[in-house]
Amino acid sequence: MALLLMAQLANAQQFGGNPPSLHWRQIDSDTVRVIYPKGLDTTANRVAAIVSTIAGKNYHPLGSSVKKINIVLQNQPVGSNGYVGLGPFRSEFYLTPPADNFDQGTLHWADQLALHEYRHVEQYNNFNRGASRLLHEVFGQDGYSLAVNAAVPNWFFEGDAVFQETFLSAQGRGRLPSFVNSYPTLWAAGKNYKWMKLRNGSFKDYVPNHYYLGYLLVNYGYAKYGAGFWGKVTAEAAAFKGLFYPMQKAILHHTGLSYRRFIDDAFDYYKKIYGIETRPVPPAAKPTNGEEGLANYYYPQQMDDGALLYLKATVKQRPAFYIRDRMGEHLVRYRDISNETQFSYSNGKIVYAALEADPRWSWKTYSSLRLIDLRSGTQRKVTTRTRYFSPDISVDGKLLAANSVDLKGHSSLVLLDAATGNILDKFAMAGIDYFANPKIKSRYEVIAAVRQQNGDSYIGLIHFRTKKITPLTPPTHRPVGQISLFDHKVYFIGSMGLQDAIFSVDLQSHQIKKLENKELGAYFINASRERLHWSSFTDEGYRLRQQNENDSRWTNQDPNAFVQAASGFVSDSLPHAESPLNIAVAPRPSKKYAQLTRPVNLHSWRPNYIDPEYSFTVYGNNILNTTQTNLYYIYNQNDKSSTVGGSITYGGLYPYIGIGSQYSFNREVMISQRLRRWNQWDNYLSFSVPLSWIDGRLYKYLNAGTNLGYQHDFDQITTQPGIHFGYLTHSLGFGAQVQQSRMDIFPKWGLGIKGQYRYALNQWISRQLLAKATGYLPGLLPTHSFVLSVTEQESSAKYQLFSNQLNFARGFNAVSAVRAGTATFNYHLPLLYPDWGFGNILYLQRVRGAAFFDYSVIKENRSAPYKNLQSAGAEIYVDTQWWNQYPLTFGFRIGERLTQDLVVPDGPRLFYEFILPVSLIPK
Repeated sequence: MALLLMAQLANAQQFGGNPPSLHWRQIDSDTVRVIYPKGLDTTANRVAAIVSTIAGKNYHPLGSSVKKINIVLQNQPVGSNGYVGLGPFRSEFYLTPPADNFDQGTLHWADQLALHEYRHVEQYNNFNRGASRLLHEVFGQDGYSLAVNAAVPNWFFEGDAVFQETFLSAQGRGRLPSFVNSYPTLWAAGKNYKWMKLRNGSFKDYVPNHYYLGYLLVNYGYAKYGAGFWGKVTAEAAAFKGLFYPMQKAILHHTGLSYRRFIDDAFDYYKKIYGIETRPVPPAAKPTNGEEGLANYYYPQQMDDGALLYLKATVKQRPAFYIRDRMGEHLVRYRDISNETQFSYSNGKIVYAALEADPRWSWKTYSSLRLIDLRSGTQRKVTTRTRYFSPDISVDGKLLAANSVDLKGHSSLVLLDAATGNILDKFAMAGIDYFANPKIKSRYEVIAAVRQQNGDSYIGLIHFRTKKITPLTPPTHRPVGQISLFDHKVYFIGSMGLQDAIFSVDLQSHQIKKLENKELGAYFINASRERLHWSSFTDEGYRLRQQNENDSRWTNQDPNAFVQAASGFVSDSLPHAESPLNIAVAPRPSKKYAQLTRPVNLHSWRPNYIDPEYSFTVYGNNILNTTQTNLYYIYNQNDKSSTVGGSITYGGLYPYIGIGSQYSFNREVMISQRLRRWNQWDNYLSFSVPLSWIDGRLYKYLNAGTNLGYQHDFDQITTQPGIHFGYLTHSLGFGAQVQQSRMDIFPKWGLGIKGQYRYALNQWISRQLLAKATGYLPGLLPTHSFVLSVTEQESSAKYQLFSNQLNFARGFNAVSAVRAGTATFNYHLPLLYPDWGFGNILYLQRVRGAAFFDYSVIKENRSAPYKNLQSAGAEIYVDTQWWNQYPLTFGFRIGERLTQDLVVPDGPRLFYEFILPVSLIPK
């Protein structure tokens, strides 16, 4: 399990992810507390000012409730993200800006996060009503989260937030053709998927996610029904007015239309804008290699011999570099794990940015440079533990250029020695927010897509000697970027209307031209002597296009029209409002924020059931996520015992430190036909070091820990003193795996190793040693997997104080053994992808099967002979989504015992088992 989860480290909330050397400050008001690392005062002040302005003016309101939010600014990760979460109620901004201007746009990144994420705060503040409020009171923030996410779909949460970032700024994703064209691209290809497929996605087909869907529906709602529409709809939905399908019933109430009719009308509204009903958008050409299915080709670049180099990722294969020539397509190398798709090629060498992570402090990630020599087929690390993005390589292969972002968010262009990675020169300028897609023109000149702090961008020629920038295009709020330099022209992508199109600008005359092309989205332009290569966004991914330069038709662009042309769309039915981004920001008082502020911070209390135990747990986390607290009650339905306990873990130091205690009442067991009944008190103190990092193409982890435990049993039947003993548990685990593609059930290559040693600290000699290894190998077809595991456990013969941890062969009852081992052989494969659901309740994404063979060897005591347990069978798993949001997997197993069961030797040889999720209650 740990092996598969570690690949998610870049996206998960990080527990104990910042080192204790990081000093925190806070700006506190009645609306927001901004918590930030020392040195980010300017950013923190601006975030606080923007958020306070939005809260005070309450643009396009969902209600009038304002509850204070804690916003944590994270400057260590190189990823660009943000979230607002419950349990506890807080927000975190990942401050490193996106490298690609067409990803999130060119607004100042902290500004965009403030606009977008604070809309989620407004949503949570105003959806706390009716049944949602009741669950909030009864189960805390986790209960509230469950309620509002069941009542209000995720497409509204994100679509409404994208609308806010668009409505309250001159840009936002609603004005990016790269964002709004996803659904029109499907419609133009005749792909009118059913509603539940649009909501839940697909393993095999391109389905835009809930951000894209949500913006279209939210924008349409405002355009058609006015500024107050969504406030009224979500107020009724969150209150569960209409217990089942509250959102659908609220829309019916306020529009007179069924939910399906409302969706269809919204889609028809946009189809008319694009003219799809009467004039379909010309589809992009299929790739010349005849491949079908969902695949993305990034940054095609023509080589000197006429071959084409590109990065490709498919639903079946992880990203890799390929060369296509007259003989076909050839794999160069699987790319190291990276946040970027951009790479550059020249003189037989590829340079790109790869992701690195600090092993212990998971918030600290890096973007470092890798250089592939195509002649030798080798890759080397040019830099490590750096923050470089979107690198380029000079014609002679000796010079690199990259954008650098420091921990204060300042962007600079750096020139590097390609052999050593040493900095040769550096350029930065006040008012410049980011240097995207740099291209080397000469030793002292670089062309880049320059973002200004006000959100404008332009193509600029940067002079390292004079420390000046010559704008080649006028600044505009519409994104420009993805540059290619050839001869005396700069080719780039720019947004205009509903298109992302190919442009060029002459280095001498600064004349801007636009390539005549009716496709909605052209990206990753590359110009060579005779041809233009790019990728077109299609219903099957980014697909390769090429065009002879002599056959290309270009039209001159007036500079004023180039600047003023609109792009994307946003409803104009709402009253015009002054953007909160235009406010004057005055310095606010700042003070220290202690890492252990409110260390317990209880926020949720919820029931759970994991057979055979019912539980009720109270959860706590502090805002910086360095402490975790659990208080719990457990009822075991097998032995009718009850347990109360609690634990707290501190993750702010290099080792995690945990302490816990629990008391169990009325435990009982039959031993040699005699009933033993007792109460049990358990205590522990633990130290662990969880390390996870990225090593080239592998995610890796190394976990080491020691647990000191003490158990005291109080016998209820006899008056004899109860058993009490201490014990130590030492554990060590290591794992490594490659990235998974979308269709992979398990990693194509992976390894997990675990060792554990437990022993008693008293007059009894009791020990237990456990060792386990799991391997993941590719199957016969790209989406098939072999999973092999071997486990061995050895326990003391006389005093067996420790419970069994080894899984016996499937279908067999467990028995006590001094020595046991199990080997399992599993083959997993997908069977079908239904992409079908009903009633907005259950959606079937994938049905997969597995064949298994298990072999166990056990020795019940020192003098007993070894006994073999063997079974074989098959499993069926169904990967589902419930209520369009909650993923759950269910399975069924049928097998045959090939040897006798030791507990029930005369039992049936065939066995059947249902495989249920660990928990049916979403977190």
